[in-house]
Amino acid sequence: MALKGSAFIIMWHDITADADAEYNRWHTQQHMPERLDHPGFLRSRRGINRELDRQIYFTCYEGETPETFNSVEYQNSLNNPTDWTRQVAPAFRNFLRMACTVLRSGGRGVGGGLVTTRFSLPAGLSEADATTRLLPIIDALEQHDLISAVHLAAARPAVSGQATSETSLRPPMHEAPFDLVLFVETIGLPEAQAAAPAIAAAITAAGFTDQIVQPYAVAYTLERRDAQ
Repeated sequence: MALKGSAFIIMWHDITADADAEYNRWHTQQHMPERLDHPGFLRSRRGINRELDRQIYFTCYEGETPETFNSVEYQNSLNNPTDWTRQVAPAFRNFLRMACTVLRSGGRGVGGGLVTTRFSLPAGLSEADATTRLLPIIDALEQHDLISAVHLAAARPAVSGQATSETSLRPPMHEAPFDLVLFVETIGLPEAQAAAPAIAAAITAAGFTDQIVQPYAVAYTLERRDAQ
């Protein structure tokens, strides 16, 4: 199905081996519920793929608008991390976090797997022209039997790039930025892994050459309390 709002914050990262179990407990029991209690946060999901060489974790928080991620309540949370957050955050590695505006979103349900591919705009190509160029690929993906939804979004680093108390707990972020992300939901991880090469080839053929393509299993999904 379509994403619930017009924006999201998306993350990729690793966790040190000694903190992995604690990370999953914290993220499921405290962190996701805390975030979804903030105004405008609508749904979240966590993905995992232990077969990847790096960034085995994926997280996405769907929001009503980009302004959701600059609300007073959310900023207060970022600048007053819980004791459990203070314990877990230093274990993050290869971390990338980006607010995005949804350009296109549609589909038939919530998938058990997903593929993300993030990439830059070619020089001189606008977001609008890039969207037009990518629409035939998106339309074809949406017709695939093993794909449940496809979403295209544009990075908004000005929304998510502020330094906060929480960012100071993690190692500095050195991952390459991106302009666009295509987020493809599948029925499971094997289907995501099978679809990833074809998705990458189609995006490359459309003129976007610096992709990072990563498949994940959806490990946990949560909606805000009033939607449960």
